[in-house]
Amino acid sequence: MLNLLDALLAPTARVLVARGVVFPEFVERMKSHYIAAAQAQADSEGTKITDSRLSVMTGLQRRDISRLKDLKLKEKRVHHLARLVALWQTEADYPETIAKSGPAPSFEALAQIVHRDVHPRTMLDALEAADTVSIKGDTVTLEATSYQPLAGTDDQIAYLARNVGDHATAATENVLGRDPRHFERAVHYTKLTPEHIAELETDFAQAEMEILEKISRKAAKMKNDGSGTQRFRAGGYFYTTRGDT
Repeated sequence: MLNLLDALLAPTARVLVARGVVFPEFVERMKSHYIAAAQAQADSEGTKITDSRLSVMTGLQRRDISRLKDLKLKEKRVHHLARLVALWQTEADYPETIAKSGPAPSFEALAQIVHRDVHPRTMLDALEAADTVSIKGDTVTLEATSYQPLAGTDDQIAYLARNVGDHATAATENVLGRDPRHFERAVHYTKLTPEHIAELETDFAQAEMEILEKISRKAAKMKNDGSGTQRFRAGGYFYTTRGDT
């Protein structure tokens, strides 16, 4: 278990320190998650949930339990810029190049569908800064298949939280015996040269983008056809470093 803890906390600590989150803030947040996990486990077992029971399960003092057990952790929200790009790609009436403003199909009309409380120009500037779109005169062209936030921004941290959070949850539920299991697979090799890695990474990125774009188009059509309540996230990663493990 300590190996798992190190694997999860080491990269998390790097991000927190880089973003100026001090250790007491992390501890307070961790206490809340411990309490929430204990509450969920006790509930699934049909066990009566008391502060004393939660204290035994978590090792936290009862005063922390009573103070934090009803804390509502902030919900994850779908980012409006990512949604805008997804709609642009899947709406049949929207070609790759559209007008900046005016009636649909235009960037202004698309932006208002996604978020009426954010000015279309604000969204456009953020997408241009991230090289997701290019602007020429009165037209806007979609240059990327997805919105990739700039490094170190709050948007990028939000993406990190959602992607890593869902991946970790899928793996955790598999370990805890979820049936049916979430799909989670990986392949790993050692003793490779930088040239080998570059070739494999290129192959992986191309194949991964093809399947993600296919699923995105299909999911967008399904969403327009019904009123379901389920969500999903699918993704992939390619990590390389020196080492034998």
